[in-house]
Amino acid sequence: MSNSSKLLSFSILICASMSSISPALRAEDMQDKKGTYQEQNNQVNLLGIKDSSNILPLQEIEKSLNRSQDRILALPSRLNPSLQTPEPEIIPVQEFISPPKLESVMTDYAVLDSMTTNFQGDDDKIGQVNQIFEPTWKWRFKDGTVISFQTGFNSFKLAGKESIYNVPIQFGVAKRIGPVNLDVRGGIDIFNRVPTTANIEVNANLSVFDGVTLFGFFEQKPYKSNVNTIENQIKIRRFGPNVYWQIDPYTTLFSLYRWGDYSDGNTDQQSFSRLERKWGQFAIAANLFTWFYERESAPNTYFSPRDFLVYTGELSWQGDIFNFLNCRVALNAGEQRGAGNFSPANSYQAKCTAKISPNIEADLGYAHSNVRKPDTGLSSNSESVSGQVRMKF
Repeated sequence: MSNSSKLLSFSILICASMSSISPALRAEDMQDKKGTYQEQNNQVNLLGIKDSSNILPLQEIEKSLNRSQDRILALPSRLNPSLQTPEPEIIPVQEFISPPKLESVMTDYAVLDSMTTNFQGDDDKIGQVNQIFEPTWKWRFKDGTVISFQTGFNSFKLAGKESIYNVPIQFGVAKRIGPVNLDVRGGIDIFNRVPTTANIEVNANLSVFDGVTLFGFFEQKPYKSNVNTIENQIKIRRFGPNVYWQIDPYTTLFSLYRWGDYSDGNTDQQSFSRLERKWGQFAIAANLFTWFYERESAPNTYFSPRDFLVYTGELSWQGDIFNFLNCRVALNAGEQRGAGNFSPANSYQAKCTAKISPNIEADLGYAHSNVRKPDTGLSSNSESVSGQVRMKF
């Protein structure tokens, strides 16, 4: 074979080799590029820069954190599996700028906002039973004003006495005026065998310092404590301040003072303070209650101690039993003083809140106590069952 033929064969062999190598090189290069793009895409995802429809509102993130604080937040979609979507195309990061969140605008002049129903049954085990059933409807207006209407049916029973039935009718207006939240309510109480009586209640609160809120309270109404107070048409006017102090995220202090003026010429003073500290789902608290009357009321009308004091220590636990059921149990132990004599003051209570639907919640509570009743002054093993149903519209 001539030299020229050998050279030609060698050139053909080199070209064939290059042709076979080029696709492999191109495939490897494309694989590297794909890996680079995939890495960039993962970094984008880890920053949470995806379609804005996949980003949870701040409130939902906070709820998820409250339910599971040990969850690692890498992607917003991990907080809700239903938000997971296929990976988007490779597009420069700057094109994924989330638009500003639009706040919902109320289009109606007024809407039915909520309905709350309170019920309570008290039994002192010595012949007195009170039952309360009071629903309240609230309407919210565009300017934030809330109008409320409350009615219901209440009964007061006492051994040896004819029962008294009551239908309360009350209208209310709640509005923010500058830094003050004001809530004014007024109406009438209709009874089956005593005259109808007017009632009024005013509540106001103001944040005065960081973590400190000051409340003002005034009320004038029939003293619906028991059959005797209603039968004797005792009316009461009370007013005074409350103070709530969030000392730190786990410690709170609440105090109130009330001065009362009764239609029979008597007056009283009450004070209550509670210091509470939380550790996870557990909490301890110290409670102090004092009550002083100017004089004793007429016999068998209402409890009017000249010097009454109760102090207790409290241990409580609150947590989720199921994802829709939250419960709280508490034990109180201490002493009570009446007429200069000390005796044990013990109680226990439990309350559960059930999330029936996204817009409906219900509370049910039970309490047992041997503390002297504020209406009769008798120390007995009294029981109380209470509850509330809340509906948002």
